[in-house]
Amino acid sequence: MEVILLESFDKLGKIGDTVRVKDGFARNYLLPQKKALRANETNKKHYEGIKEDLKLKNNKLIADSKKTSDILKKTELIFIRQASDSGQLYGSVSPKDISIHLEEKKIIVPSSSINLTSPIKNIGIFDVVIKLHAEVSVKVILNVATSQENALEQKKSLEIKNEKKSLKRNEEKIDSKDPSEINVSVSNEKEPLKSDITEEDKNIFDDEKI
Repeated sequence: MEVILLESFDKLGKIGDTVRVKDGFARNYLLPQKKALRANETNKKHYEGIKEDLKLKNNKLIADSKKTSDILKKTELIFIRQASDSGQLYGSVSPKDISIHLEEKKIIVPSSSINLTSPIKNIGIFDVVIKLHAEVSVKVILNVATSQENALEQKKSLEIKNEKKSLKRNEEKIDSKDPSEINVSVSNEKEPLKSDITEEDKNIFDDEKI
């Protein structure tokens, strides 16, 4: 089925794009949620009449998403869970758990926006991408540990590891640099040679000898 998008979708299209989607996806989600219109002549004319309002609404959503993104970048997400000696959790951390955790911090993010292909089932530190809008994504760090002390240890360990990686990358850049590109500062000034001394200079030297 061909539809006119009323929202921007990652990997599908932007507002106003006419795209072909599966019939079930259109009937069960896009059309009833008013996220798209059937692509016929009547709806194309209707879209022309509302597109400016839709774009203004979308720009506001993008601005709000960027604000949330900035907040998430500064938010530390720590999940305390029981685990076995091997580090396997007695349970898991799911997108819904993350959404609830954020809601407790007054940050509203639906679980459907949290890109986690499968629940986290081990202690450790994990990168999770949150899709706040088709044009706004943010990577957050989840620290899953058995206690606050262990969470702090894991955080310090990660910082040390990242610092070592950064130093190694810098060393590799220096080693791989073409010697001809390395700037060597050489003074262009030279000591005066005999041939450089003028008659006036000779007179000065002679006066000093007297």
